[in-house]
Amino acid sequence: MEPHKPKRRWKSQAADVSAPLDLGGYANSDPAGHCPEKGGKPLVQSNPWSVCVIGGGPSGLGCCRRLCDAGMQVTLVQESRGLGGKLCTKFVNGKDDPSLHFDMGVQLLRPAGPLADLLNEGGESIVQPWPLPGRFKRISCMQRDWNKPCRITSSADVPVDGLVVGVPSMSSIGRFLADKCWNLETHIDRTAHVIGRSPKTHRWGVEWSRAEANAGQLRYRPELAQGATEAVSRSFDAVVLAFEANKILQGCKSGYKQVAPSVTPALRKQLSGRTKTSQLWNLMIAFDRELPMPWDAAVVQGHSSLAWIAVNSSKPERARVPQCFMVFSTQSWATWKQWSKKEVERVLLYDFMCFLEQVLGFWPPQPSFVLSGRWGNNTEAVLTGVRPSGEFPVRALGYESTAEAGPEPLWDGEVCMGATGDWARGFSVSDAYSAGVDLADAMLKESFGRLPGG
Repeated sequence: MEPHKPKRRWKSQAADVSAPLDLGGYANSDPAGHCPEKGGKPLVQSNPWSVCVIGGGPSGLGCCRRLCDAGMQVTLVQESRGLGGKLCTKFVNGKDDPSLHFDMGVQLLRPAGPLADLLNEGGESIVQPWPLPGRFKRISCMQRDWNKPCRITSSADVPVDGLVVGVPSMSSIGRFLADKCWNLETHIDRTAHVIGRSPKTHRWGVEWSRAEANAGQLRYRPELAQGATEAVSRSFDAVVLAFEANKILQGCKSGYKQVAPSVTPALRKQLSGRTKTSQLWNLMIAFDRELPMPWDAAVVQGHSSLAWIAVNSSKPERARVPQCFMVFSTQSWATWKQWSKKEVERVLLYDFMCFLEQVLGFWPPQPSFVLSGRWGNNTEAVLTGVRPSGEFPVRALGYESTAEAGPEPLWDGEVCMGATGDWARGFSVSDAYSAGVDLADAMLKESFGRLPGG
């Protein structure tokens, strides 16, 4: 029986800073205005600027941290249910039951730059080493025909120096980064729409809400059948667009995430044709018993469909059983045809099982859980011109130093709008976080004149 689909409801509040707040999740701001112990005291400003950062991934959080430290009034709006962007974890049965868990984005990271400095403050309570030495492999395959199983030809250790994962999940890193932003007002599970800029007040109007889901989204998030939420409107001195470059330029037409493009002509000119994003498929697989795996993570080379396999349950502070695996496809396989989710769950699962048979020496048992997902945030080209090294998620382990960062941050000082993401700098979480910090510094220096220490 199809779920009841309520009518769309849009009820917008006036674009007034004093309008009542629908927090849409949680807000970690201190209503009394005191500095919480979790963050440092900001630079005191007599007349702080208000900034709306749209996008709660690493770049958005890096921008928030810098602006909050400078005493800005910062509001963060994130369309998904959690913070961290590519640092995302799926708890199939909800966060109250973490036994069935999958880090479905970035699999591991090698922190560098400002991100490394911040994570060092959290110590082992935020990240821990993974994989351990000898448990990370590069496996080469030979496959002359896509219709036939591949043959594993060699296996070699991959160095693990500096590699870590979030604990008890990758998404915990996003929450930690947000907690480090003093007095940050946060709205999650809401899509933001930039309404426009007032010619009288020179302030941006931003509205956020959750629209109706489409049929596919309802299958994976049945709670969205409750329908659209009331829209909340506010005005800000500046707006930062911190999400995928293609969505910044083109908007999104997908169900509750739908949004029109709102980037200024000046930023569009700087961004158009210079970045690229592709789609991959991932596959979440679980077994009811623990298989005797000789490694915890593997970069697969030479296989038509498999690029990455990780035993998610081997990561620190995860449940060991069910034994959860995370698989990523190759880009060539993902773009070979228009795959449906059911096709991916059949074809990619079969390829995985054939591969695992060679690793284990026996055919694996029937999985107790299988779910495919389209990963549409695979960055292919960035503003700096650097090229990716390998398939995702391995390409997300590098870091571009400041000297190699290339073009200036995308900041339109005439109208106070900026844009940022990993696409501004490189392919890693560290690149994304640094890109957000770089943009915040440009905002403070060029438009606000309030760069701390300047």
